[in-house]
Order: sequence, then structure tokens, then C-alpha cells
Amino acid sequence: VLTDAGISVVHDRALYDYPSYSGAYNRSLASIESYLQKYPSISFVLDVHRDAITQSDDTRVKPTAVIDGKNAAQCMILSGCQEGTVSGFDTWEENLKLTVRLQQALETSYPGLARSMLFTARRYNMHLTKGSFLVEVGSEANTLDEAVYTGELIGRSLAGILTQ
Repeated sequence: VLTDAGISVVHDRALYDYPSYSGAYNRSLASIESYLQKYPSISFVLDVHRDAITQSDDTRVKPTAVIDGKNAAQCMILSGCQEGTVSGFDTWEENLKLTVRLQQALETSYPGLARSMLFTARRYNMHLTKGSFLVEVGSEANTLDEAVYTGELIGRSLAGILTQ
């Protein structure tokens, strides 16, 4: 969707939670730094995940919204900030500006698609560029079709913001 809107994209499909979830952000950090060195025009990094939402009785939660008559996996935008032990994150305010705009655009165009944004004192590699953020698309209980549809909807909203 972003490419179709004329936005250049580098799509990294590496799985950084292998061999274990622990250390995934350190492994992805090295790749992001390498991409930024190779492509200095990169202006933001979008980190896409799926959430793990399980109730206390081990029931998996499948967050969905119906958008234009079709099931979509609900998404949650995560934006970090510098506070307390989180330092070296001078770009957090710029990141937050973009995520708030995206949250508003999603709610305007696709009511119910976006869950409440999570604003937290964490970096998750978002400190590397202005405008970086993490988005959780559905959960392990959502279907691939629901997640892909949500990706398209997020892409449309993000493209609208970036091409203004």
C-alpha cells in the first residue's frame, strides 16, 4: 500500500525472536542500524508485531472489528518515551506526533480498528529515527486474512499522513 502511494519501502522479513524471544530487540537493532547506514534517506521504522492476548483461563482473545463489511484484526499502536531509566531517546516526541496522527486517522476512517494507543517509557528501537513506532496487529487468534486486511488499512492511513 505504501509503495503504491509512492513511498519507498525497505521490507525486512527477518524473524528476530529466533532462537529466543529474549534478545530480539538487540538482534533487530543491528539490522536497523545497517539499513540506516545503507539507506540514509530512511525517515522512520515501522515495527509490526502480532499481540499475544490470553485471559487468565488461557483463552486466546481475538480482537476484531468489522470494517466495510469485512473482519479486520484490531491493532494497537505503541509509542515510547524517555523517562526514568529509559534514556538516549531524543526522538520520542516526534514519534509521538506521528502515532497520534495515525491513531486519529484510523479512528476517523475505520472506527473500532485501533485499540487504545500504548504510550510507555520504553524504546524498542524507536530511538533510531524520528517517526518510528511499533504496531501490534491482532493476536495469535486472528486469521492471516484479518491481519493482512488490517495492514492494508493501516497502510492507507499512514500513506495519507505521509503524502500530505
